[in-house]
Amino acid sequence: MQKQKDWFEAFLYIANLHWDKVDNFRIDKFLMFLRFMLHEVLQFLKQNNYDQEQVMSWFNSQVKKLFLEENTVSKGIPLQVCDVFLQELNKVDAENISYKDLAQLLSPFLYALGNCRNRTITQRILEKVFHPLLDNNVTPADESSENDTDESSSEINYDPKKGKWVDGGKLPPKTQKEI
Repeated sequence: MQKQKDWFEAFLYIANLHWDKVDNFRIDKFLMFLRFMLHEVLQFLKQNNYDQEQVMSWFNSQVKKLFLEENTVSKGIPLQVCDVFLQELNKVDAENISYKDLAQLLSPFLYALGNCRNRTITQRILEKVFHPLLDNNVTPADESSENDTDESSSEINYDPKKGKWVDGGKLPPKTQKEI
């Protein structure tokens, strides 16, 4: 397991070291190699059942380094990771991944959104990771026979002292729930 982690870390180091020396004729090959390595890392995480202690904390730290070490990491590497992350995740574990594991995989991207100063990278994270994920996972609105048009009745279930809905956190009737 440690050799696989070291292999990926060495790959990122070498790709970053030579990224600016890649010419226009070979950049596609480097981008494809980066895609392949991301696929292998996601496969590695799946094989280890997304274990938080063994692999997920390591993965999160590696992805955070890509996004936050702006002075040492070439911008093309995190941009490519954003571009291919969901596609490679779908190839590896589209049907069996739990929400908890997905949240762990997305946590470095969320962290980068909050802490990265590079607007290009944050826009790419939104456009290529979160917008497609949210657009493809919309929960349909519940069709109820009761159309509640009276806004005062929705206030009955809200407890301002607790700051939440009393009936288990239901949203107002006109609000659609999305994940």
